[in-house]
Amino acid sequence: MPRLNTNLHKPVSENGKVGNFIYSFKDYLSHLKMFSRNARLFLTGMFLVWINFQIFNVLFNLYLKEFGFNEGQIGLINSSRGVGMTLMAIPAAIILSRIRLKPILLVGCLLLAGFSFVMSTYVDFFIIVTFSILNGMMLAFYRVASGPFFMRNSTPKERTYLFSSSFAVLMLAGMTASAGSGEIVTLIGGAVGDIIEGYRYTLYIGITVSLFTLIPIMKIKASAPSQEEKRFSFAWSKFKERGRFYFKISFANFIVGLGAGLIIPFLNLYFKDRFNLSPDTIGWFFFCVTAAMFVGSLSGPILAKRLGLVRTVVYTELVSIPFLLILAYSYYLPLVFVAFVLRGGLMNLGAPIVNNVSMELSRKNEQGLVNALLMITWTASWMVATAVGGYMIEKFGYTFTMNITIVLYIISAVTYYGFFKKAEKKNENSPGWTIVREDAV
Repeated sequence: MPRLNTNLHKPVSENGKVGNFIYSFKDYLSHLKMFSRNARLFLTGMFLVWINFQIFNVLFNLYLKEFGFNEGQIGLINSSRGVGMTLMAIPAAIILSRIRLKPILLVGCLLLAGFSFVMSTYVDFFIIVTFSILNGMMLAFYRVASGPFFMRNSTPKERTYLFSSSFAVLMLAGMTASAGSGEIVTLIGGAVGDIIEGYRYTLYIGITVSLFTLIPIMKIKASAPSQEEKRFSFAWSKFKERGRFYFKISFANFIVGLGAGLIIPFLNLYFKDRFNLSPDTIGWFFFCVTAAMFVGSLSGPILAKRLGLVRTVVYTELVSIPFLLILAYSYYLPLVFVAFVLRGGLMNLGAPIVNNVSMELSRKNEQGLVNALLMITWTASWMVATAVGGYMIEKFGYTFTMNITIVLYIISAVTYYGFFKKAEKKNENSPGWTIVREDAV
């Protein structure tokens, strides 16, 4: 006779997978319901900003290609945004530790829209590079603010879910942008008889959507930075004391950014050059890969509960490599499409977890600095790699460049595991893992 389940919070083991799935789904929803109002408003604002960001990611390279820019020039333009983010990361962390978040994000939203408008209107290499740098500087405030803001407006119980949901929201914005942007280009281009105007007015639509970010940001009731957070400083003594930790959280991030920057910004050109696909088809491809990234990011907390945060990052990064090999060597479009989607979902599953681990291991008065360092190492490596990647693709092709990316991904996964394998321990009496503070590692 089977035992009755007397614990209403656990699935009946005899029911097998169905009971486990129902329990996991209810458990996941219960954590999502814990999000604070401030966190929900911030996520909404990020969604609207990122629609514009993703429309640019999908279309801007193709737009520039129509004007005759080569891959090397496009690579420099893409990397210039990273220059702006890198230059502003530390100043943004200092500013955000001193004053309230809301006015900075409101002004940043307006400036982002203005800079994006100039980039879409004036097709001059110098102007585009200049305003791409300014665009990156404004994006830096959103990127640096997110980690400390989530730490301040959440509890340890739902925090991993909040970080993963923040990434999922960005992927949802990418799905929204990718699903319709290519179609809109074709529709407008056909109506006016000029594909370039189709690209330009679609970019304008993305800019308009981003302005609606002002509504949720205005409703945030964020407190001023605490006294402990105001003690943030960019002092050499702090780096001497905590330099080992800062190096560890930065190095693997820098290496994976190098690998990603070599090839990811050019995947839209990859499909155009290798398979001669149209803008609307490329847009749908990016919709599908962003959907996979969305599902992957939501799966992060479930995997992390079973494998641990660190192991989830490492395993998913390594499993994505065979799919990148398919992209490098295959000319069979259906296989390449599947590999493109699965690689994107796996590789990006660990991104919010990396931020979560770094914030958990940081002291409160250095969380802004740590978030800035993560952004600097990512954007600096991306900036350099994108500039080099455009040149390498132009001279040696996609296959050679993707092989370099694979080597860098392997180095990143191995070093991240070596640095942080002892940074968490498995709970003996309950599911999940517990972070060990860096001071105690």
